[in-house]
Amino acid sequence: MTDAKYIAVLDVGSSSARVHIYNEEATIILIKSAKVTALHPEPLQTEYDPEDLWKVCKGILEEAFAEVAPSRIRGLGITVMRNSVTAWERDSGKPLMPIISWQDRRAGKDCAIWNRSLRMRAFRAACWALYKLTGRAKFLAASVLQFKIGMPVIQLVKLFAENPALLERARRGEICVGCNESWLLWRLTEGRTFATDYSCASTTGMYDPFGLEWSPIVVSALLHMPLRMLPEVWPTAGQFGHTDLFPGGPVDITSISGDQSAATFGELCHQPDQVKVTLGTGTFLDWNTGKEPYASMKGLYPVIGWVIDGDQSGPTYMIEGSHADTGNTLDWGCAMGFYPSVSEAESAALTVADSGGVFFVPCFTWSAVPVFDPAACAGFLGVNLGTSREHMARALLEAVIFQTKAIAEAFRLETGKKPAVLRCNGGVSASDFIMQGIADLLDCDVVRGSNREATSLGCAFLTAIAAGLWSQAEIGQRFDSIERRFQPRPEAAQRLARDYEKWKVAVQRCYSWY
Repeated sequence: MTDAKYIAVLDVGSSSARVHIYNEEATIILIKSAKVTALHPEPLQTEYDPEDLWKVCKGILEEAFAEVAPSRIRGLGITVMRNSVTAWERDSGKPLMPIISWQDRRAGKDCAIWNRSLRMRAFRAACWALYKLTGRAKFLAASVLQFKIGMPVIQLVKLFAENPALLERARRGEICVGCNESWLLWRLTEGRTFATDYSCASTTGMYDPFGLEWSPIVVSALLHMPLRMLPEVWPTAGQFGHTDLFPGGPVDITSISGDQSAATFGELCHQPDQVKVTLGTGTFLDWNTGKEPYASMKGLYPVIGWVIDGDQSGPTYMIEGSHADTGNTLDWGCAMGFYPSVSEAESAALTVADSGGVFFVPCFTWSAVPVFDPAACAGFLGVNLGTSREHMARALLEAVIFQTKAIAEAFRLETGKKPAVLRCNGGVSASDFIMQGIADLLDCDVVRGSNREATSLGCAFLTAIAAGLWSQAEIGQRFDSIERRFQPRPEAAQRLARDYEKWKVAVQRCYSWY
């Protein structure tokens, strides 16, 4: 493998799967992609066919390896949209359920019932008492635990309540329960490896980022589910086995990562207090907190960013604030005819001086920050007889700015800090209007990298580290490429700040709709 100089990345998102082949200069030399079909069997439900996802991913890997031989691949990395959960038979590999997406809302009522339940309240009270007794941050974090519908844990609670026979099979060790990365790894290794990485595990609602284990308190004691159904948790950059499915192989699998951890690594936010925001399907703001998990009291989720095998300093942690509806909000605006295409939304918005008092609340999926409300709805407020399509287009774009501000404000209230520099990536970051608005409203420099594929790039970096192609220090020195820096404008910030306060009132009007 000494002549193998290329890195392959399988990047699985909510609407597409892509394979990128990187050369030694971290440049993409080959792209293969295919559509991933989301299914909506009922209103508020989003799921995927596990076999269909596997066929799509295997197909584009076959296409890529037909052009760049597996013998030239130093390592394959997998990065996925997190928290999309499924189950399959351990012996046969047969799927037992659809992949339930992180965007799915079917467990919304179950989530609310559980969070208000006597058992959950007793659990929080016990954790608070343990925190006061021991001073351990893990109990402080657990004392404010709330399940959220984007977490696999609540989907599994609902699934097993409706299918007790499946729960019994899980207790007997007959089924595997995992998210996209574990399912794809299982198929690539032909059932030899049932694993995930720390970054993916830490966002499921079932993993203890303080103790670095699946939480027996939550999974077993609180929810009465078996730990044995869950995958092993391995370093993000490390050995995950190999695949023999492609002629000219094998190919070593040397990294698995959640999309937001990979994007944070790809944006070179490797040091404490470095911050990135991904504006893709959703908005995800991740703050590097260094080598200690942060016990949030404001609903910001402490997650593991990455673990590099052999790094004695241990995991790198982040706190994350997110909102589910960003790119899909702009896609919806295009479908409704507010602008001809998403790329032209900015042009439409700039034909008017402001939104004409119109505000949009982007809660197609749920509200997460400033208030978690799975029953919130999306909607325009302030529409009047003078409202034009251009006003509505501007309101849609400004909603992305305001939502990013809401997440950053939650960070400030929690930590007392604001970003010195915010590194942005994702498809929506192509909008100069949105980038400049974020810089104005957050009063910080916003940096957009020249490589918009930060998730794939970060996965490539982690894969290359484990494969021995690059070191983390070398990556930080060689590959920092900035396309544009947006600096705050005080005069624009004043108007945006006034409108942001009005937007927050509009958000409150959309709570508890469903």
